[in-house]
Amino acid sequence: MNLLESVTRACTRLAPGGWHSLLLNHGLDILAQPLDVELNKPLTIDRRLPGFEDFSSDGIRAIESAQPSRSLLYHALASPGVTLDAGGLPLQRFPTPAEIEAVLNFVFGVNPPTLEDLRQKADGAPLALAVFASEYRCAADTVHGQHADLCFSRTGIARVGTADARYDPELRSFLPFVEDDAYGIRVMPVRYSAYIAMQHKGDAERFGPMDLQDGIDHELDFWVPLHKVFEGPQCLAGMDLILELDTHHINEKLRHIHLRHNDTGWQEPEISQPPFVITEGLANWAIQADLGPGLLLPQPKPRLVEPVFHQGEPLSFQMPPDTGGMIHGRHKVGEDGSIEDLNDREDVDGIVKAGGYRALHYHDGTADGWVRARSPSLEIFTPSVAAYSVIGAPDFFPFCSQRQLKRWADRVLPGEAIWHTRLDALSNVRHCANLNLKDQPFSTEDRGVTAIVGLPREAGSTSTANIIATVARPSSLPDAAAGVFGPGWEVGNDRQQSGTNDRSLVGYKMASPFTEDARICAALGSYWPGVAPDSARTFEPRRSLHSIIPLTDEENGEKGIAWDGQRGPQLINDAGHWIAQYFAYDYTDYTRVALDGGFSLQTTGNTTAQAYTDRVLSMHRVYNVLGISAKDKRNSWPLLSFILVQRPDLELEAAQQEAGLQLSGWVHRFQMYKHGIIWTPEKNFKLRNVEILRQVSLFVSAGAILIKHESSPWQIALESF
Repeated sequence: MNLLESVTRACTRLAPGGWHSLLLNHGLDILAQPLDVELNKPLTIDRRLPGFEDFSSDGIRAIESAQPSRSLLYHALASPGVTLDAGGLPLQRFPTPAEIEAVLNFVFGVNPPTLEDLRQKADGAPLALAVFASEYRCAADTVHGQHADLCFSRTGIARVGTADARYDPELRSFLPFVEDDAYGIRVMPVRYSAYIAMQHKGDAERFGPMDLQDGIDHELDFWVPLHKVFEGPQCLAGMDLILELDTHHINEKLRHIHLRHNDTGWQEPEISQPPFVITEGLANWAIQADLGPGLLLPQPKPRLVEPVFHQGEPLSFQMPPDTGGMIHGRHKVGEDGSIEDLNDREDVDGIVKAGGYRALHYHDGTADGWVRARSPSLEIFTPSVAAYSVIGAPDFFPFCSQRQLKRWADRVLPGEAIWHTRLDALSNVRHCANLNLKDQPFSTEDRGVTAIVGLPREAGSTSTANIIATVARPSSLPDAAAGVFGPGWEVGNDRQQSGTNDRSLVGYKMASPFTEDARICAALGSYWPGVAPDSARTFEPRRSLHSIIPLTDEENGEKGIAWDGQRGPQLINDAGHWIAQYFAYDYTDYTRVALDGGFSLQTTGNTTAQAYTDRVLSMHRVYNVLGISAKDKRNSWPLLSFILVQRPDLELEAAQQEAGLQLSGWVHRFQMYKHGIIWTPEKNFKLRNVEILRQVSLFVSAGAILIKHESSPWQIALESF
C-alpha cells in the first residue's frame, strides 16, 4: 500500500465519525476523489473552531510538503485539542497511532527530496541518520511557543508498570491507569522515529533547543531533524529504503552495588552476568498494526519489584554499611536460610545503616540503553546516531511536567526557594549519555542528547497562532522528567571513565530497587516535584522537612486509597490532651509496598498542572500567614489535614458568614498544628506521638484566606507578598 492509499483509507474510516463535516468547515473534503489533488489545494482555515486555534497561521493546505505544523490534516489528526465535530459535539471516531504516522509519512513523502536536496538544506552541516522520540504538541509546550508543532528529543522516557500499555485515542496519548484496578499501573511507551538530521550549534530562532541556555547551547552541537525516514520508495527520490530500529537496554544496578561496596560476597566475573545484569525482558517493539512502527513498550511485570533468584535460590549478599538508603536491606537471611523482616526490630534504621548481615536482593524493570536506526541504502552516505532510551520509575503525577512547574514558579514566585532541591527538567541537562553501554553509540562531546528541538524554521518565519491552554496528558520527552542532581527520578549521572569531572547520564546510579529512592524523595516533601508525591505530612515531624505539595486526606489514605499504602496521622485524645499519632518513617518499607502491590495512581494520577500549582501556592501562602516564611521554621507547624472543598460545605458557609467574605472559585481547607514534644509509646515502637500545642484551620481560595485559631471566630487572614 502506497502513502496516498494509507491516507485515503484513514480518511474513509474517520469520515463518518464527524471528521468529514468538521474538515469541510476549512474547505477540505476528505472523501474527494482524487484525494491528492484535494490535499494540495489552498484552504480557508477557520481557526475559531476548537482545536484549530493554535494551528500555524502560515498553514493553508491539508498537506504542506515537509511541514507537519502547516499541514491541516496532520494537525487535525495529531493534535489532542481536536476532539469536537462541526456542531461542537464529541467526535465519534479518532485516528489510531498508525494512521497519524501514515499522514506524517505522507507529509514528508508527497514530494520526496534527494539526499543532495537535504545536503543543500543543511547548508554544509554534517548529516546523519538519527533517532528521535517525538510528540505533536499544543503551542504552549513547543520549542518556539508560537503554534502547535512537533517536538523532538534524542532521549525518550518510558516507564515501568504492572499492566499492558493503553492508548487513549482522544488524547492521542498513552495513559498509565488500569480500569477497575486502583493498584494497577500501566507501562508507558515511547515512539521513536528515524530522521535525516543535521548537526548544528544551538539557534533559538531556527530550531532551539527549548529553553536555550545562553553561554552554553550556542557552543554545543545538536542533531536537528530534517526529513523523516520510512520504508519504501516514497521517502527519498531514487531510493527504495529498508529501515530497522535496533535497541539495547540494560539494568545493571545490582552489579554496580557490588562494584561500589567491598566484601558484599560477590565479585567479578559473576557480577557481570545475570541476574546482576539484566538485558532481556525489559522492553520490546509493539507488533499491533494499529499502534504503528517504532513504539517501544516496557514489558509489564506482575509487581513493580521482584525478588532476585540465582541458580534457583533467592540471591543474598552481605549488606554494606552506610548505603545512604539506596539499597534495600530490610530482609535479613539467617544461617538456616530463614528470612527475618527487620522492620519488626526496634532501631531498624540503625541496623540497616550498620550493615554486616546477609540480606535479600530485589530488582525492578528500570533500565537505560539506546535505539539506533539501520538502513543499508543510507549507511554508505550517513553515519547512524542513536537515541538514549530510559525506562524509568512510574510518574505519580503524569499530567504535570517539570518544565511547566519551573516556568510557573519563575513567573509566580520568582526568587522564592520553594522546593527542597533546585527544580529543573532533564531536557535542560547537558551531559552526554551512558558511555558504558554495549557497542558504545555515544561520545563525550554529545552533550545535547536530552535537549528538545524542532524542525528548522524558515528564515523570517513569524507565524503566531492563538495560544490555547495545554491539553493535560503524559509526555515521554525529557521536559517531563526530573533533572539530574541527586540522582534524579529517572536517571542519575556518573563521572566518565577518563576520571574527569565531566558527567554522563546513567541508569545504574539509581536506588536498587527504585522504591528505595521513592521513599526518600517523597518524605523530603517531594524531592522531585512533578513525579514524586509529597509524603512529608505522612510521617512525624523530622528535622526541617515540611509539606510543599500537600496531599489530600484521600491521597494520604485517610479517606481513600493511599498512593503508597501508608496511613496518615491520626488525631487522638490522650487523657484530655490532643496528640497526633504517626506510623514512624523509620519503619516504612516501600519495597514491601511494591511486593504487596500497594502503590496506586488512582488519586494522585489525575492531578492537572493547574491543580498542582494551586496546591503549592496555597501551602506557601498558609506558611506566610502563620508567620513561618523561613523554610527551617515550617516543620514547627505540621500539616494535619488537607481537603479540596466540595460545595455546598456547611463549615465553609459558616466560616464565610462569620468572616463576612464569600470565597469564589476553588477552596482548599488546611488544618495545621503547632507541635510540642515527640515520643514513642511504650506499647508500640513503630508509632510516634506528637504533642499538639494549638491548632489552626484555614480556608484558602485564589483571592483570600479565612483563618480560625481554635475557639476564636473565623476571620480574614492578612497576607503579604
